[in-house]
Amino acid sequence: MNDRSLDPTTNDSRPPRYDIFSSGVRWRRELDSVATSPWVICIAVILLLGAIYVASNLLIPLAIAVIAYLTLRPAVASLCRLHLSQTTATAIIILTFFSIIAIAATFLYAPLQQWLSEAPESVNRLREKIGQVAEPLTTVDRAEQQLDTATSGLREEATEVTVSVEKPNIVDPSYLINTTGHVLSFIAAIGVLTFFMLCNGDDLLNRILMVLPDEEQRDQILETITDIQDNVGRYLGQITLINIALGIAVTGVMWLVGMPTPYLWGAMATLFNFVPFIGPIAGTVIVLIAAGTTFDSFSNVALVAASFWLTTAVEGQFVTPAILGKTLKVGSLVVLVAVAFWGFMWGLPGIFLSVPLLIVMRQVFASFEATYPFAVVLGEDPCMPGQDCEPIQEDEPIAELV
Repeated sequence: MNDRSLDPTTNDSRPPRYDIFSSGVRWRRELDSVATSPWVICIAVILLLGAIYVASNLLIPLAIAVIAYLTLRPAVASLCRLHLSQTTATAIIILTFFSIIAIAATFLYAPLQQWLSEAPESVNRLREKIGQVAEPLTTVDRAEQQLDTATSGLREEATEVTVSVEKPNIVDPSYLINTTGHVLSFIAAIGVLTFFMLCNGDDLLNRILMVLPDEEQRDQILETITDIQDNVGRYLGQITLINIALGIAVTGVMWLVGMPTPYLWGAMATLFNFVPFIGPIAGTVIVLIAAGTTFDSFSNVALVAASFWLTTAVEGQFVTPAILGKTLKVGSLVVLVAVAFWGFMWGLPGIFLSVPLLIVMRQVFASFEATYPFAVVLGEDPCMPGQDCEPIQEDEPIAELV
């Protein structure tokens, strides 16, 4: 029986009214509880990572274009102050940038192709030199070989087999020819995206801001986006100039130690130094292998590699921290995780984009109060502007902090 019929004070036999407002509130609360569920967040993150991995062919050129836009936007703004139109200033910057890349690629193509063809021989010679250095340590191995030779008469006579070994190649020339068109289209896509971002990026941003009804909110978002563009663009511009200066220094050092085509190793140092910690180590290994072809003495080979590593170490420990200050204050573990993550997601382009993307993410996270803790993990100051807090005790074990 309905409980309403037992109430003597009412004669209303109509069914109870459905409260739409209270039901809507309950529905929104349920949606909010579902949206904040850890399982929902985990599923959303997995779906996002899957989309980044699957759409790599689209996202890689777009990410490079965005980073180029942030880097080149101050230069375009400087030209616009000279009473040039934004399209003209963008065309000048893009043509200058790609002309420099084309000239550098023209000069580096021949020595790079020669080194790739001689790389297998370089590895064999370096192996022989390392064997000569380690020869005093192989006395036990030689004694074991002599013992095997002395007892070989008791074994069955082995059948002589003739083996023909073909000289390996590091890179198949046909592969390079087949991928040339793909590389050129990839570069063209980046150039077109960057051109239109520099020409129409500000206009698109203004149109998006005009959609927002609150003027105070528009000003706040515009200030945040401007800070992100300025800081990220300044960092990328400074680190590019530092890496170019490092390439010039490495070219001089390689010329002094007698390494052929020193400008090739300077260009490699410039490119590899965009990946801190890992890039200089990889460059040192490559120089060590390449020096095995030029020098007969292992001491000379080691001297060339040590000279390359020392030059990059001086830049990494003194020059970059002095110029950038806290801009590149990112822990080595965070950098390694970022390189591994983006390398897995996007391959070789992801490795070179890992640190710029890391800096961009840190700046974006630091611009919003809700995501500021993530920025602290990526190297941002734990004290927000106008906030009093204890600084992080760096380079101290956790046991000493407790």
